[in-house]
Amino acid sequence: PGVPGVGEKTALKLISQFGSVHGVYEHLDEVKGKKLQEKLADNKDKAVLSKDLATIRCDVPLDYTMDMFQPQPRQEDVAQLFRSLGFRNLLERFAAFDRFSHLADAAAPAAAVQVMDAPGAASLKGKTVAVAARYDGSQPIPAVTALAMAVDDGAFVVPESDYDAYLSVLTEAAAVVTDDGKDLTKVVSRVVPGRLPLKDIILAAYLLDPTRTSYGLTYISETFDVSLDEGTEDDGQKLACDAAFALQVWPKAAAELDKANLMKLYDTIEEPLIHTLAVMEMNGFTVDTDRLMAMKSELSCQADALEEAIYDDAGETFNINSPKQLGVILFEKLQLPIIKKTKTGYSTDSAVLDALRDKHPMIDKILRFRALKKLISTYLDGLEPLIVPETGRIYTHFNQMVTSTGRLSSSDPNLQNIPIRTEQGRKIRSLFVPGEGYDYIVSGDYSQIELRLLAHLSQDPTMIDGFQKGQDIHRRTASEVFGIPLDEVTPEERSHAKAVNFGIIYGISDFGLARNISISRQKAKEYIDSYFARYSTVHDYMNGLIASAKESGMAVTMFGRRRALPEINSKNFTRRSFAERTAMNTPIQGSAADIIKLAMNAVQDELEKRHLKSQLLVQVHDELVLEVPAGEKDEVEQLLKDTMEHIVDLSVPLVVDIHSGTNWEEAK
Repeated sequence: PGVPGVGEKTALKLISQFGSVHGVYEHLDEVKGKKLQEKLADNKDKAVLSKDLATIRCDVPLDYTMDMFQPQPRQEDVAQLFRSLGFRNLLERFAAFDRFSHLADAAAPAAAVQVMDAPGAASLKGKTVAVAARYDGSQPIPAVTALAMAVDDGAFVVPESDYDAYLSVLTEAAAVVTDDGKDLTKVVSRVVPGRLPLKDIILAAYLLDPTRTSYGLTYISETFDVSLDEGTEDDGQKLACDAAFALQVWPKAAAELDKANLMKLYDTIEEPLIHTLAVMEMNGFTVDTDRLMAMKSELSCQADALEEAIYDDAGETFNINSPKQLGVILFEKLQLPIIKKTKTGYSTDSAVLDALRDKHPMIDKILRFRALKKLISTYLDGLEPLIVPETGRIYTHFNQMVTSTGRLSSSDPNLQNIPIRTEQGRKIRSLFVPGEGYDYIVSGDYSQIELRLLAHLSQDPTMIDGFQKGQDIHRRTASEVFGIPLDEVTPEERSHAKAVNFGIIYGISDFGLARNISISRQKAKEYIDSYFARYSTVHDYMNGLIASAKESGMAVTMFGRRRALPEINSKNFTRRSFAERTAMNTPIQGSAADIIKLAMNAVQDELEKRHLKSQLLVQVHDELVLEVPAGEKDEVEQLLKDTMEHIVDLSVPLVVDIHSGTNWEEAK
């Protein structure tokens, strides 16, 4: 109740002066103000009662002890939940929290690794052997700089003089466990022919969660609950510990793959692919160095001419590559309409410049200048230092564990990103030629594989009929959606139908379609509605994918590849919408990626089985590229077409276009 007439400020002042409520009453005669003294004196009982009510009682009799209130988490359940959600920091803090150290399920300390003398190499035959190695990264085959192995008996460091002997017996092991199957395949191939029975723990972790950006040994340790012994300073012993660690991890990784129904994907697609990619990386791709230098000079001259023309249009020189300086020229000097602003000024990105194309002749020149500069810096300047002088080839890296859809990527250089829709981009492809002893570049390219998969997976009768009759599917779609006879479809209508076809796969919105083909949003909505009205089974299939993802929290391809979609049930519209589009696209794009991988493996198998000289060089999305001697050209073209078209059985035919030429551009 407090003391009537005494507010918070006065009470604080009194407590500060006298220390407590009781102190106030012990010195009541010292309180300034007769009225205040009277209020306090008249309401002493209320003041004391208020103090009593506000004081926490520490003398209540309780039939409990403090130990009963210690948190008692189900540690393994918590740890498993944190792992599944990727809460690595929380997991570390949880495990290190002293009050949990007494729990029965506390993590066991790292087991000491038994490092022994190296046994005879022949003794490894028929055993499961784990391998840990360090490489110098040289091309096309790295050199081993340190090597250790582990078997059930213990781990050991391989003496440098015995590297080849121990590597050569790995092809006869029951299984070879590693965290880098591709480089190990390369170094073994230098010693002895054959394939390794690989059990790659990093690849297993990737299949279980393909959305991560890295899969280090610490993550592997946390994921599979195997302690990683990093306590030694000795480099060789540490490598032996890594091998022992991998040996312990694989059974748990295999169990998780089985549990997630991913072991078949590992065994039939991903593990054989390690060998295929290793071979392709070792093959490399020959570059015509003389033509590269000539093209660099030619494109540089074109860029210089465009630069001068841009300065003439602007009436002054400026840094074309500077968004700030370019913005001043475009929007202040030339008074072009401002499309978009950023925190630092005017936006001059490609979308803005595209919107301004018809406003001034300089805009097109700037776009062409940028495209040329990118080709020169990214490819011509970028390719030259990557050519190995001894072979005249570049050796790209194929990344098996990067994309969340299962698609491959390439790097150093990225051969999958060369623009092929521009004349200059196609010229870059023309630099890639058959190497010495080869005469042709041959390519096999799946025709509309994602749309064919959509027809198969949705079982839409109209789409299936179109593909089975060998019709132009975009023309057929235009006929169905726009309600016009097949032979009256115009090129523009076919182009719009093509945009709708591919847009549907990626869950495109009316806004996105309108922007892509420059029509109104209302018209785009009519196109999409008409499409789903004519292809109602596709509509039901797409809705079914979303419903399934909402229930399971993931999208799955026809070969069992999984992609977690944690935001599929998010209350945030943007995040949920992205997850829904991913749920629709992943089964199609991921299945297409799996099919091209199956085809790559099968083609490599046939090349080896037939002892052909021809060799795989590059995979670019739906295209396989080989170099072929003249005497094998007909056989390889037929091999490529037959293998790719019959790698899986679908409700519609898979069609592969075969092209050949004296360079990569001609073979497209």
